[in-house]
Amino acid sequence: MNRTRTASLALAAVLGASVIPAAALGSMAASAASTPACSPKALSSSKGPVTINFWESMPRANGEAMVALTKKFNASQKKVHVNLVVQTTYQETFQKYRSALTTGNVPDLTMLEDIETQGAVDTQSFIPVQTCMNAAGFKTGDLLPRVLAYWKINKVQWGMPFGVSGPVLYYNKKAFTAAGLNPSKPPTNLSALVSTAKTLKTKGQGGMGMVLDPWHFETWLATGNTLFANNNNGRTKRATATAFNNSTGLTVFNALAQMKKDGSVQTNSIDGAGRYDNLLGTGSGKFSMTIDTSAALGTIDQLLATGQYPNVDVGVAPIPAVTANAKGGVPPGGNGLWISKRSTPAKQAAAWQYIAYLDSATSQAAWSAATGYIPLRTSAANSPTIKALWAKNPGYSVAYKELTTGPQNYATAGAVVGPFDDVNTAVANAEASLFVSGTAPKTALSQAQANATKIIQAYNQRLGLG
Repeated sequence: MNRTRTASLALAAVLGASVIPAAALGSMAASAASTPACSPKALSSSKGPVTINFWESMPRANGEAMVALTKKFNASQKKVHVNLVVQTTYQETFQKYRSALTTGNVPDLTMLEDIETQGAVDTQSFIPVQTCMNAAGFKTGDLLPRVLAYWKINKVQWGMPFGVSGPVLYYNKKAFTAAGLNPSKPPTNLSALVSTAKTLKTKGQGGMGMVLDPWHFETWLATGNTLFANNNNGRTKRATATAFNNSTGLTVFNALAQMKKDGSVQTNSIDGAGRYDNLLGTGSGKFSMTIDTSAALGTIDQLLATGQYPNVDVGVAPIPAVTANAKGGVPPGGNGLWISKRSTPAKQAAAWQYIAYLDSATSQAAWSAATGYIPLRTSAANSPTIKALWAKNPGYSVAYKELTTGPQNYATAGAVVGPFDDVNTAVANAEASLFVSGTAPKTALSQAQANATKIIQAYNQRLGLG
């Protein structure tokens, strides 16, 4: 069978878009050597400024910071001009991008959510940033190894991390005090989270608000050094099945079911109008705890500064580990930057120059301070800007410490799965069945694995790789 032809035709069906029939995907993806060079000479020899279109998906405070950084970049030199094209959500960005593949009107640079990594590679429409790194002689230096590892598949750096976050525990210190709990000692593992939520609810402080985000489930697995998917989380060979139906996964589902039984948790979907109910409920006093992205910190600070939440004193702590003796770590989340294969060499080189600017120590310090995303370089973390921020507001340091402690392995690198969004839906549906239907944890977990695995296998088969 001609895998190149089969995969290209299958990708068109899967993605609803035309694709470039480049090298065969094989078991993973095309290598960096088979993609166009990203030579700085193409940019230096161009006449006039090279304009690139960049699709990004940053809301509120994060969007303001993105605009500010881009204005500084555009003003700092005369060879490249970046045109920001704002999208509503990560999901919308990838959907629009796949649709644009049929027209050829794709952006030169695209911000994609972490879970779209394998799916982005599968479009065969991006060059690995490894190509640009090699052409420019770029050294990764003090960029955090775990963060780079997420966007690297089979030793090729495909996307470049930019806005990287970790899931953290947000809690109201005033509610803890009112419930007789020590606000300086938030729960550090799932068992403690369950008992703390019960105490808060019993004491009239509202318990826990929980967004049904499968990212948190994957993170809990990683804290227990447990893989989400087979083949080393899809890192050494394409993932063909999920791998979380085990004792670690069951510990998580048991904890969720216990909070349901205690009446100490209320849930909301990760999508739709109620997406932020867990955060807003914590602000209003409906809840006293929630887990969400550290990237919400900048926006949370903006809202608190308005004075409309006088009864809230926000504490930020690491996401509770799956067990008290867990020896794993937290995988990165957030977004990576992807360079189009269809852009000219000059535009590709221009996109890389912008990426290098965004990931510089100075830019990362400014970005982190304004948003809650972590600084990607140790030099940025050690800068006066970040040191002052962390001293004033230690919550901003939590996700950085999460991503720089614990082992560096396939579990903490995070999983790469082609149809990750659909797989996450299967996990979220199983979690919802615990709360809505009272499904037994063991049954719900087994259903999640079975349904997610079917989704992965069907996707791989449509690509001619099953």
